[in-house]
Amino acid sequence: MNDGASAGRTATRLALDAAKADAADLVVVFAGAKHDADDYSAVLEAARDTAGGAAEMVGCSTTGIITAAAEIENASAVGVLVLVGTSEQDALPPPLFQSPLRADPREAGLRLGQAARARLGGGAAGGDGDVAGAVLVVLADPQQLDASAFVNGIAEGAPGLTVVGAGASGRKDGEARVFARGRAVSDAAVAFLLPRALAPTAATSHGCQGVSEPLTITAVEHNVILEIDGRPAVEVLRDALDLPGNRPLEKLSVPLLAGLGDRMSDGRSDYVVRPFVVPEDDPRCLAVPEPVHVGQTIRFTLRDAISAREDMKAMLEEQAELRAGAAPAFGLYFNCAGRGSALYGKSGLDPELIRRRFGDLSLVGIESTFEISPACGRPQVHMLTGVLLLAGEAGLPAPVTGAPLPA
Repeated sequence: MNDGASAGRTATRLALDAAKADAADLVVVFAGAKHDADDYSAVLEAARDTAGGAAEMVGCSTTGIITAAAEIENASAVGVLVLVGTSEQDALPPPLFQSPLRADPREAGLRLGQAARARLGGGAAGGDGDVAGAVLVVLADPQQLDASAFVNGIAEGAPGLTVVGAGASGRKDGEARVFARGRAVSDAAVAFLLPRALAPTAATSHGCQGVSEPLTITAVEHNVILEIDGRPAVEVLRDALDLPGNRPLEKLSVPLLAGLGDRMSDGRSDYVVRPFVVPEDDPRCLAVPEPVHVGQTIRFTLRDAISAREDMKAMLEEQAELRAGAAPAFGLYFNCAGRGSALYGKSGLDPELIRRRFGDLSLVGIESTFEISPACGRPQVHMLTGVLLLAGEAGLPAPVTGAPLPA
């Protein structure tokens, strides 16, 4: 549907109908990047009017919309989730807005984290409030943004708060927008909190296959890994690729990636994937895009569809265990734009797995430029991951209900 107003109106109406609600407190709107700037405004205006006029609006542009039923790539679709609070205990705090980001991303993240902490009753400078068990959902314009510095700032401003989210995605020219205060804006982030009363749980699925075990980084210079296990880094890399079943570096058909983690954190998803290069001025070393330190671990990985599906299944089982068998009321899914048909050869496989595990779930999500989720005990920026946030409890008097529909 190319008419933004019609798409926004239809998707929101269907979401309200599915939630058995006449109006919403918060409307999460995702609009396919084939809409233009005027269409974004029309989508948001129609969604607000349909949701009762007083609803808070958050969301972003994306190259692909995800629901429990489908993954709609490179289209002018609209996905909507409506959230309705029914008591003071489960009331949703007002959304947060932060702009600009690019000039000082760490400071922008710090301010956003402090504001989130204050919203939860912890105060900007201290006190735990209700941080434990709550989740902050962040959507950011990725253009020219040091995303790691931004997320590190959030963690500094709200220690102990679980943070998930994504970078918006846009058209081929890279233009992306976040939706806040009824407008589609750039160089900004919008965020909203799910309080612990909604029992939010988050988990991450990686899209890579390891070609080595986690190894210990033993010498570094800023972002350059000099030694691994006391030996030149490239020498260790080549030894890993000589293991049975692996291919030499020169014969790999997809880029080799580095999975960086911590020795004290060895969970299934406790690492972040980063590209690396062998510097021309020192071919014994490996350079990654951000600072590393002695004692971190590194595992060499390859983007791989089979491993991605198996890890997705493991992630879904972890989510089910976290929820102690209680079916969630709704979910948000942030899926790297490098997954979907780009990874599997066809779209819709991740939503299918979610549907198989959690059934008729109100789910909406996006294809993202980066993902945010916890790893090694703190919020991290990820690539090639799927991040699933679940909340509420189906079948009970739900404090929040919702439904997504593409139009």
